[in-house]
Amino acid sequence: MSAVSNNKVSQTQLIDRFQRRVTYVRLSVTDRCDFRCVYCMAEDMTFLPRAKVLTLEELAQVGRAFTELGVNKIRLTGGEPLVRNNVMWLFEQLGALPGLQELVLTTNGSQLPRYAQGLRDAGVKRINISLDSLRPDRFKKLTRVGELDKVLAGIKAAQQAGFESIKINAVILKKRNDDEVVDLV
Repeated sequence: MSAVSNNKVSQTQLIDRFQRRVTYVRLSVTDRCDFRCVYCMAEDMTFLPRAKVLTLEELAQVGRAFTELGVNKIRLTGGEPLVRNNVMWLFEQLGALPGLQELVLTTNGSQLPRYAQGLRDAGVKRINISLDSLRPDRFKKLTRVGELDKVLAGIKAAQQAGFESIKINAVILKKRNDDEVVDLV
């Protein structure tokens, strides 16, 4: 990726190696999560030391720098972004950036009953929620610790907060949840 000045546009922009303008980035807020999904985390996974993870202030600076270079969509991911202490401050900072058209969250949904309205108020436009099973026992096996009811309550909280675009992400695993594809759709 490189930054170039384009005479047609009055700002410096990020350009990828194929000479395409970069308008979308993902920022990983944390590697930590309140679930331990079988396809995502090894049971004995060790997390990065906190000193090696960008601070919220540094993440806000990175977001600001990207928008100054023409990025107009930022997706916050993790781990689970909503388990990060004081993460709402970051959403508020990014949501207020001039030129940012879309602030998006990818989440497992478990923390949305607590945060959905604040996220909407901070400028989050869309939410992607991971949901790999609609069967409580299977959901528990896939996430190792997650509770389906919490995720469903999170989806409801997002709807009540006024999110019109809630996308469900599902990882389909052979002989684990592949018989639920139609139900998940």
